Amino acid sequence: MKDEAGEIGAGLKERFGDKVAVKFVDVTSDELQNYPEIKEILDKVRLPLTVINGKPKFHGGLAFNMIADAVEGLIAES
Repeated sequence: MKDEAGEIGAGLKERFGDKVAVKFVDVTSDELQNYPEIKEILDKVRLPLTVINGKPKFHGGLAFNMIADAVEGLIAES
């Protein structure tokens, strides 16, 4: 899953440049403690979970086009 997320992140960076920051968080690691709002909902979602601007957006799979479209919409709004 980390490799797949990395590929999507690379694609997003290629498409949007410095307008995006991508981070993979292993929910089984202590790093999850930095995201208490995500920790609260983990039992209600299917992994992988895509969070955009701190808000859960997609779960159960990784789809570049869906994620890129959501990011593009946010960039257009700003």
